[in-house]
Amino acid sequence: MNILNVTSITELRGGDAQMYSVYNLLKEKTDLKQFILCPDDAVLASICKKDKAAYYTYKKNKLKLINLIVAIIKICKKESISVIHIHDSSALNAGLIAMRFLPNNTSLILSRKRNNKIKDKFLNRYKYSHPDIKKIISVSKAVEAIFDTIIKDKERLITIYDAIDVKKIGSNENKNSLHQEFNFSTDTKIVGTIAGLTPQKDLFTFIDTAKKIRIKNNTSAPIKFVIIGEGSLHNELVLYAKEQDLEDTLFFTGFRNDATNVLPEFDVFLITSITEGLPLSVYEAFACKVPVVATKAGGIPEVVVNGETGFLANFKDSETLANRVLEILNDTNLSGKIKKNAFELVTNNHDLKVMQTNYYNFYQNLKSNV
Repeated sequence: MNILNVTSITELRGGDAQMYSVYNLLKEKTDLKQFILCPDDAVLASICKKDKAAYYTYKKNKLKLINLIVAIIKICKKESISVIHIHDSSALNAGLIAMRFLPNNTSLILSRKRNNKIKDKFLNRYKYSHPDIKKIISVSKAVEAIFDTIIKDKERLITIYDAIDVKKIGSNENKNSLHQEFNFSTDTKIVGTIAGLTPQKDLFTFIDTAKKIRIKNNTSAPIKFVIIGEGSLHNELVLYAKEQDLEDTLFFTGFRNDATNVLPEFDVFLITSITEGLPLSVYEAFACKVPVVATKAGGIPEVVVNGETGFLANFKDSETLANRVLEILNDTNLSGKIKKNAFELVTNNHDLKVMQTNYYNFYQNLKSNV
C-alpha cells in the first residue's frame, strides 16, 4: 500500500507534528510505503529534508489550490499511490478535485483534530460528506461527534487517539529552571499552562482563575502562574493580567522549545479552553506526573476523569477551577492518586506503540476493504 499524506499548513501545528510521528512509526512496516506533500516553505518541509524523509513540496502562492491539485495528481501517478491521507480542510478541497483525475481504486481519507463546529452551509456539508471520502479519522469521540448530522453512514467514522513517547517525556526531570528564570522562592508552587494565545484557549479565564487562587490561597507556600506560548491575543492578555493586579504573580514566557522540559516543574497544569480536539499537552502532563485541572473542552473529558485522573469544570467557571487547583495543592494524598492514575492511563492507552498498532491496523483494514 502506497500512502500520500497531504497538508497545506505552513506552520508546524499539532496535526502535522502528529502526522509526522505516525509516518516515522510506520516506516518499519515493509508493506506500507509513505510519502508526504506539503508547502515548500513549510516547517515540515525543512524537517523532512533534514531527516531525509520521502517528501514532495508545492508552491503555496496565488495559485496554491491549482498547484496542490496538480502535485497530488502527479505524485499519485508517479508513486502508484493507493491512499491519499488528507490532514486539513484546505488540502481536502484539493484532494477531492484531484480524485476526479485518478483511478477509481484510489482511496481518500481525512484526519480531523479539532471539534470546531462545521458551519451549516451547503458547500461544507457537501465537502465533508463527499462519497470520495472513504474514512474520517478523529482524535477523540468529541471530534467525531461533529460529523453526526453530516455523515449518515457511521461506518465511515473512526476515532484513533493521538499518543506521545511516554518514556521519553516522563523521563524529564524538574530542573527548577522557571524558578531560577523568574526568581521564584524555592517553596513557590507553579500553576501553569502551555497554549497558543488564541480565543479557543480562553486564557482570560486562566487569568480570572489565577486571581481567585491568589485571593483564596490557604497553602503554606506562595503560588505563581505561568503561561507558555505565543499568539494574537498576547497584548490583550498582558493588559488584562495587569488590570487584575497580577503583574507580579502571572508570567508570560512566550514560545519556548523546552516547554515539555519545564512541564515537570508545574504543580498543576491548568487548561481553560472552550474548544479542543484532545491536546497532547494533557498526555504530556500525565506522563510528567503533573495533575491536570481543565474545562470540559472537546475530548478532554475522555481522559481527564473527575477526581480520578484530574479535575473538570464547565467553560469559564473560574470559581470551580480555582477550588480544584487549591484542593490538589493542599491534599498530597489526592494529588498522588491523580498522578498515579493518570500515568497508568497514558502509559496503557496513549503511548506511541499503541498508536502505531492502531494506525497499522487501520491501513490494513482499509486495504482489505478496497
